[in-house]
Amino acid sequence: MTDHDTLAGLDEALAAGAATGVRVIPGIEISVAVERGMFHLLGYLPGPAPEPLAGRLQELRGHRARRMERILARLAELGAPVTMADVARHTDGTVGRPHVAAALVDAGHAASRADAFARFLADDAPAYVPHRGVGPHEAVRLVRASGGAPVLAHPATLRLGTRHLHGTVQSLRDAGLVGIEVHRPEHTPEQRDAYALIARRLRLVPCGGSDFHAPGQRFELGDTGVPPLPPDTPDGLFRALDQGVPSPG
Repeated sequence: MTDHDTLAGLDEALAAGAATGVRVIPGIEISVAVERGMFHLLGYLPGPAPEPLAGRLQELRGHRARRMERILARLAELGAPVTMADVARHTDGTVGRPHVAAALVDAGHAASRADAFARFLADDAPAYVPHRGVGPHEAVRLVRASGGAPVLAHPATLRLGTRHLHGTVQSLRDAGLVGIEVHRPEHTPEQRDAYALIARRLRLVPCGGSDFHAPGQRFELGDTGVPPLPPDTPDGLFRALDQGVPSPG
C-alpha cells in the first residue's frame, strides 16, 4: 500500500490484512522535487511509521499545505475559484492536484479531471505551482535509512530519453535505489522492454503496480499489464536489501 506522501492508512491496512489473511506490505509514494517531468519514489517499508521517514513527512506536509494555498489563489485569479473545503471533500488523506481537479469539475470550471489538468493544473498550465519536496537522492537515502526498499515509480513520467534515463537511474542506484517499475498497465511493450533492460544492466529489481489510488481512476486495482508483475517481487526487493545493494554513504 503506497499512498502519496502519507503513512496514515498503513495501521488500518495491516490490521485488515491480519484479519482477512491478506499479506499487506506497508509503503509510500513520495513526491520528489525535479525541474521537469514527474518524479515519484516508492518506498516499501519494514513497518507503518519508520523513522526518519515519518518525521520528514511531517515537515513536508506543511510545505504541501502552503503549495495548495498558492494553487487555489492562482485558480481564483484565473476565474476558476474553488475553496479548500471543496477540495477536501474528495479525500480523507493528503490533498493533491487530482482532488483540486475534481473540485474544479464540481464547480463547473472543467468538463473532466483531464480537462482540469490540461487547462489549469498540469506542469505547464497557468495554475501549476512547483512542488517543494525532497530531492531524488535525498528521497532514496531517506527510504533506505528507514529500513525500506526505494523503487523508481512510472519512469516514463520523468520525460527522459532512454540514454538519459539510464544515467539518472544509475545515479539513483548508487545512492541506494533497489528497483524500477517495469510492469504497469499503461506501458507499451517497447517501454516495458526498455525499462526491463535498465533493470538488468543496473541489477535492479523489476517492479510494478496498478497505480490505483481511488475508485473510478483509469487503472483497475491490481492491474500490472501484460505480462503481470511476478507475485514474489516484494520478497525480491527485501532480499536485495539483505544482499547488500548500494546503501547511503
